[in-house]
Amino acid sequence: MVGVRRLVHASFASAVPADAPLVVRAKRSARVVHVVLLVCVVAQVLVVAALVGLGVWARQPLFGVPVLLGLFQLWLMVLAVREYRGLLGPQLAADDTGVWVRTGLGSRPEVVYLPWHAIDGVDATRKALRITSREGDALFRGRMHWRVRTVRRRFGTPFVVGGRMLAVRPKDLLARLTAAPR
Repeated sequence: MVGVRRLVHASFASAVPADAPLVVRAKRSARVVHVVLLVCVVAQVLVVAALVGLGVWARQPLFGVPVLLGLFQLWLMVLAVREYRGLLGPQLAADDTGVWVRTGLGSRPEVVYLPWHAIDGVDATRKALRITSREGDALFRGRMHWRVRTVRRRFGTPFVVGGRMLAVRPKDLLARLTAAPR
């Protein structure tokens, strides 16, 4: 199986494998923030339900304005929770065949598998680890997702592992990634 994988080109994968020799996960504080966001969403639902109940009980149409504002805020909070969820799973994994990198957030982030021969360079900035790959860039033909466009515009490549939410600093990750067996 390993010999077959070495012939594979860069491609999309279903997920970052959690059982590879090198797996980069989110730090504990990222999970805590996600739980706090979930608690806030539940509290917002209770507030909106209380406002609706109070408006029905008092028979006042003016309670509709706070209810609409509360629903709008709830919608924004649910979007934030969905986007943040992408930071909780493994962000990068590597083994002797190649590297899996998450390229987006949200409920369904894109994961790209890059064999070692398809990686042109790896470097670390203060905030992130960047992986450049012309073969991987060719996967994003046509109109890219807005997350991929934003990351590419900021870092020059769509294959970025952000360092703020990770349990490992980008420089340490670079050292572990370059020392990974190939």
